[in-house]
Formats: sequence, structure tokens, C-alpha cells
Amino acid sequence: MRSEYESYTVEAMLGFYNGDFDKFLEFLDENVIWYGPKQGQYVVGKENVKDVVCKKREGHSYRVENVQTKLISYTPSIYSIVVTYLLHCCRPDGTVKTVFQHVIANGQKIRDRNGEPFWRCPFIHVSNAEQKDSSGATVSSSFSYVPKKMLLGCNEPRLVLPGDNYTTVYIRPDSIKYIVGGKGVMCYVYTDDGVYLVRRLLKQLYDCLPDYYYRCHSSYIVNLNYVLYLSSSKITLTDSTEIPISTKRYAQIKEDIGKWMSRKNEMNS
Repeated sequence: MRSEYESYTVEAMLGFYNGDFDKFLEFLDENVIWYGPKQGQYVVGKENVKDVVCKKREGHSYRVENVQTKLISYTPSIYSIVVTYLLHCCRPDGTVKTVFQHVIANGQKIRDRNGEPFWRCPFIHVSNAEQKDSSGATVSSSFSYVPKKMLLGCNEPRLVLPGDNYTTVYIRPDSIKYIVGGKGVMCYVYTDDGVYLVRRLLKQLYDCLPDYYYRCHSSYIVNLNYVLYLSSSKITLTDSTEIPISTKRYAQIKEDIGKWMSRKNEMNS
């Protein structure tokens, strides 16, 4: 039942950022209370939420990264869930604001006149914090650094993985730089925006990844799109991360990566 709650909430949220409000509005109770993210923002009623919140999305583009969910409590008819994600908002003036958004949503099972059950959300609390760089400055970029096309496509297929401490992690495959196998059924997934601990064997992850991933070591999987150069003992990524490889396997790894690069160049030509 947990996956039902989480999947429905995430689908409604992604529809909201894609400008497809039908799923989102269907999820809301007629007397829903929307609180935040602006200080003091308090909206009551589905129609008011539609007017105040949805209309402000016009002229903006969004990209949602690294969605995680965690159920706080649930019964057969009521649940509370936390959804966290990185949100990139492209404003009409071309600047991009990045925030770490935190949503608490309640769900309640209701029955229609025919006795058929459906879910409605009576309360949503949204809060966020601007992303800061190492100097403490707010992260904000222009189109010359963050193309508009990169801020679209919240509907891109995602890996749905069990995370640490009973969470669920939703990750776009192309955002993963590399994966490190941990102890037991645990792996560390390194993405553009953070590191996530997931409860999966390295082999299980490798089997569900696209063909641009390569298992170069018994404990490492690397995204070939991030490979900068290869030596006899390591692969260096574009962010200077060094991935170890076996010296004995160097020739085979070099051949495999070379073949993949050739196919990619042919497809792009």
C-alpha cells in the first residue's frame, strides 16, 4: 500500500510542475488548505488554490530532480507523506532559481455515491530553501549556462528505488554520475545534486540502467557520458572524480568504452 500513496502523490506533484493541472487538482479536496512556501501564504479551497498558485506558474519552466518520499503515518483510509526534491525554476527574465523543496501532504480515502473509493488531499504544507554555493551565494544562472530545454521534461522516466530509513528515491538515470556498491544490499548513487543511499545490490542496479552505464569494477558503475579520460588504473570523470579499474582489465575496458564512444558519435553525426 505504501507505493500506492507515494506514486499517486508524486504523479500529482510532477503534473503540477509540467503545467498539467488535472491530476493535481483532482488530488485536492474541495476545502483543501494550502500553506506556504511564501511566508504567511495561506489559501483555503481548491478554486482559490487554482487561482493563486496555478496561475503563477504561467511563463515559468521547471525541472524537478531527485525526488524522495517518506510516509510519516498511514492507515487504510488516511496517510501523511513527506516529499522532498530539488526544484529549478526558470523565470520569464531568463534567470534560474534553485530551491530544495519540502512538501508535507495528507491523503484521505473518500467514497463516491456508488461506493467507489478515491483519494483527496485536505492539507498541503510547502517550504523551501534556496540552494547556496560553497561561498554562501545563492545559486542563480542565466540561459547561457542553463539552457531552457534542460529545465523541461519532469515526465522523464525515473528509477524508483528503496532508500535508507524507509524512504523511496526517484532518480533520473542521466543525472547519475557513478554508483558505488556498499555493504550488503546497499549502494551509494552519486548524482549531479547529491549522494543517495539505496537498498539494492550493484548488479540489480546495473540490470535496470541504460546502455551508457558501464561496470568497470566489481564495486563501481560509471556513466560513460561523464568520462573524461582513461588510464591503466583509473577512469577520470568530468568533475575530476577518479574511479578505480583493474590493471588486468584495462585493455578490455578501453575496448568496450571505445566501441560505445564510436556508436555514440555515429548516432550524433
